Amino acid sequence: MALLTFLESNDFSGKQVYLFCSHGTGGLANSVEIITEAIPDAEISDNIFDCYEEEASSSQEAIQSWAAELAY
Repeated sequence: MALLTFLESNDFSGKQVYLFCSHGTGGLANSVEIITEAIPDAEISDNIFDCYEEEASSSQEAIQSWAAELAY
């Protein structure tokens, strides 16, 4: 998986990580756990944005609201 290769190839020690995901019928499944294992020294926020792929094209307002909550 390209994301895991990226995560495992870089140092995320002490970094705050915000997860953003669109997905199909499986939801987040165990993605959060897999990512947490890949970068154990990072601080992964509990504020995760996710939406189903069918909603992705109409989720701009929800994404902007989520990003605003993060103060970015």
